[in-house]
Amino acid sequence: MGDKLLILDVGSTALKAVLYDRTGTAVASATRPLTTQTLSDGSVEQDARQWWTAAQAAVSELPFRSDVCAIGLAGSMQNLIALSPTGEPIGPAILYSDRRLDQHEVAALRDRLPGDYGQRTGNHLDPAHPILKLMRLERFLPGPSLDAVTGFLFGAKDAVIKRLTGRSVIDPTTATTTGLYNIVSSAWDETLLAAAGVKAAQMPKILAADAIVGPLAAESAVALGLPRDIPVYNGAGDGAAATWGAFADAPNTAYAYIGTTGWVAGTMDIADARPPRDSYTLADPVEGSRAIVITPFLCAGAALDWLSEITSLPVETLLDHASAGGAASHPLFLPYLFGERSPFEDRAVRGAFLGLDRGHGPGALCRAVLEGIAFAIRHNLEAAGLPRQPLTVIGGGARSPLQQRFLAEVLNRPVIAPAASQEMPALGIYRMLAPRLGFEPVQQLTGSVTVEPHPSRAEAAERRYHSYRAASDFARELPRTMP
Repeated sequence: MGDKLLILDVGSTALKAVLYDRTGTAVASATRPLTTQTLSDGSVEQDARQWWTAAQAAVSELPFRSDVCAIGLAGSMQNLIALSPTGEPIGPAILYSDRRLDQHEVAALRDRLPGDYGQRTGNHLDPAHPILKLMRLERFLPGPSLDAVTGFLFGAKDAVIKRLTGRSVIDPTTATTTGLYNIVSSAWDETLLAAAGVKAAQMPKILAADAIVGPLAAESAVALGLPRDIPVYNGAGDGAAATWGAFADAPNTAYAYIGTTGWVAGTMDIADARPPRDSYTLADPVEGSRAIVITPFLCAGAALDWLSEITSLPVETLLDHASAGGAASHPLFLPYLFGERSPFEDRAVRGAFLGLDRGHGPGALCRAVLEGIAFAIRHNLEAAGLPRQPLTVIGGGARSPLQQRFLAEVLNRPVIAPAASQEMPALGIYRMLAPRLGFEPVQQLTGSVTVEPHPSRAEAAERRYHSYRAASDFARELPRTMP
């Protein structure tokens, strides 16, 4: 029997394969990019078949493949993947960020749902909930293909599990994001299934993250170069995996994720979460008495990418200019380039630079963007009622020392930045599965940097934060005054 655990993390932009030994040490990893198709009609799709292709390519780079004793998975949530009778995807995977249904269509569909939708699901209706896409499935899967649908999946990792084992499954956290899961009974809600026009037989089986889905199928074992019949564990959606990886899986803990988008999240006893609330409430992937409270916001690292495009400067160069500027003045930035999802749902709100001066160059704009992201994180923490001290921050956008400094000052709290923050979802799955495998538990994050706030800069950040909040309110009112 081998002594390595393979984690496949199917993210929105890349698939990462990470190999852990029995001590919880990541001994090898490989990454493959994923491609997203975004069109002017609001559609956001990926070819679900590329997830399996990327998995094969990433795993082929890893050493010690003959030593793998089990597989666990993490992946993006709130997708919609239709399956044919053979279990193959029909058409593209519709991602959570797809916006083909406008606000009028969403409102009309809301009227067809039961009035106690929030009590059933634990969340207010969100335009990203797949139940809405199922109610208008012809918009997303037109033509004769619609008649061939025999089942649905809702997580990217679940589509890979289907290839690994032949079974259709889902974890409780990902199930909560569908709008079809009853958070009280921990099962699919029959009334909501009927409203969506879906049969229970078409839905994946709900299993805990640490449950074995089945053995690795022979054909898949050959494709990946892994031992046959090793157990494949269900794993969890990325929100839950990152929460466990950031050690925010115990009550009264929190962390922030900065990627292309971002979120803040933490764990509460489900009685204290009191869903439905303005933030998302997700079922814990393992512990039924707890809930993950998460507030996703739409623009984090994407704001830096946008600034890079309009200045024709690489992000690294912008960060260098920003650091060189020291404490020089910079404008106030509202990061609502795509509207906003949390701490308020507003598709019409848009971003802005306020207080621009002709002397402000790329470095000042970059500092403003980093500060705006920090303000968004604080705003979401406060709205969700999550603790701020100390705050662990993960994701690719968290690697910038300047971003870490702005966060510490805006929060006026220490900020902890793990060295391998992009592997937090994989670490979270390791922590879920280690007790089942007899592997050593990982007790704390290693290789982390702690950034303390500077008192005088924190005082200035406090004043600017109140200006940010007032400017955000004004930005939300502005579209109502436009013709």
